Amino acid sequence: MKKYTLLILLFFGQYAIYAQKIALDTIWVKRYGWAYKDGMTGTDLMLQFVYPNGTDSIAQHIREDITKKFFETNTISPLDESCKVLLENSFGNMWIGLRIKTYLYRYSAVKIVNNKTLDYIIYHNQIVGCGDGTRSYSYCYSLLTGNRITIDSLFCQSAQSKVIKLLQSRHDDYYEKRSEEDRKMHRDIKHLDNFILLPKGLMFIYNPYEIGFGYEGGFRYTVKFSEIRQFLKPQAIGYFFE
Repeated sequence: MKKYTLLILLFFGQYAIYAQKIALDTIWVKRYGWAYKDGMTGTDLMLQFVYPNGTDSIAQHIREDITKKFFETNTISPLDESCKVLLENSFGNMWIGLRIKTYLYRYSAVKIVNNKTLDYIIYHNQIVGCGDGTRSYSYCYSLLTGNRITIDSLFCQSAQSKVIKLLQSRHDDYYEKRSEEDRKMHRDIKHLDNFILLPKGLMFIYNPYEIGFGYEGGFRYTVKFSEIRQFLKPQAIGYFFE
């Protein structure tokens, strides 16, 4: 038992040691009236790309993955080329013959949790006319391996359905701010893919139009570790302890 306990302490000690080495850097892109396609007026592009700048294999692995996530690319490309791909993916064919101003704002944030995991959050807002609303996407990584922590890393399929039922049985974090009519609406939750790891729980994110009308904005459901512990895979429990 003592040997087993020592191995656990050494295992999680590696997280703390590595987390102290995490260093971040930021790339800003500010382009006004960027017209790279014929027939469009131009796009104001504002990007804030935050990334770990370490040279070790774990930081490099995380940086490569979040770069692809941020710019929505399958490969690492020069900055201008990555921006063009992001614009194409954001606006698609609506640029053909488009004569109105368009805007794309995309920002990222990083949070280290319990010295074991890294949350990478992307805020995305594209505006054409009246605007499409702000969306956010979160990606979680292990600081020991550099691998992404997905919902399948935390829960088996049968447990995921139980967590969905848990969310549907309660109010979202913004419930008190919603109108009386909106409070009566049923929320059809079908996935758990967009989440943030918290020190002692999880926050599930649903963007505008996913489980409600666009005017309602996004939805957030925060659950405590004590509420989901019974559903977690054994290897996932350690993420929630300092």
